[in-house]
Amino acid sequence: MTSTASLVLMDDITMLVLLLALLSALSASAGAAEPPKPEALLRQMKAWLEPAAPSTRKLVVTVRSAPGDAVVWKAGQARGKVGDTSFALTVLLDPPDVRGTALLIAEQEGKPSSQWLYLPYLRRVRRVLPVDEFESFLNTEFTDSDMGFVALQNRKLSLLGSEALNGKDAYEIEEVPDDRRTFSRIVTWVSRSDGQPLKREYYDPGNRLWKVESFEDVATVHGRPTAQRVRMEDVQTGYGSEYRVKDLAYDLPVPPELFDWQQLPKAADHAIWK
Repeated sequence: MTSTASLVLMDDITMLVLLLALLSALSASAGAAEPPKPEALLRQMKAWLEPAAPSTRKLVVTVRSAPGDAVVWKAGQARGKVGDTSFALTVLLDPPDVRGTALLIAEQEGKPSSQWLYLPYLRRVRRVLPVDEFESFLNTEFTDSDMGFVALQNRKLSLLGSEALNGKDAYEIEEVPDDRRTFSRIVTWVSRSDGQPLKREYYDPGNRLWKVESFEDVATVHGRPTAQRVRMEDVQTGYGSEYRVKDLAYDLPVPPELFDWQQLPKAADHAIWK
């Protein structure tokens, strides 16, 4: 009797173990069946690139149009918010022949962005309408969007999968813009842990790989991770542009006049760049 009771007890324990294992597998399967939405991943990347805190920085921009042929600019960039509008100002400080050239971009939630461009040789501020987020920034490989804000509207988003990139687990998402005259699609690898963009691939209207953007030398400044070097390589021509970040400061008050389009002619001479 004792032996029979022991066998029954062992069978019960075995069944319980199998049941728990089955429940655990089902739970893991249910979790795996719910991947993040690509819209949430794009917003997470946007938050990583565009911290809400006001900031200023210097940029050293290098534009390479041929082997051994490079142009170097120095620029100031300020980001901040006035009311419910976010602003990004980029103004060239050096060399003298481009000093004063300024691009101001304004963004409101759920609305098209606004842009103003000041060109010193014209001595006037021009409002850019309609706004083309993929317009080349001063003939570099970067676009105005790279200098301003990641757009969330006017595109179809898809989650392509996940894989390891540069030693990090990443999600791969695809953006297909409504207006595909410049790029037919953009594929981005976003870190699963913190939303950092690791690489972005831009495809031309013929769906051929055109440009590759990388985010490098990430450092934490005032508690916020920031890429200290961003490169954009044109794989079709061999040209490329990059900028390096210097003198980055968060949480300092940014004078509101820097975000006033009427003050753009004076932006390069502002004391904040001294």
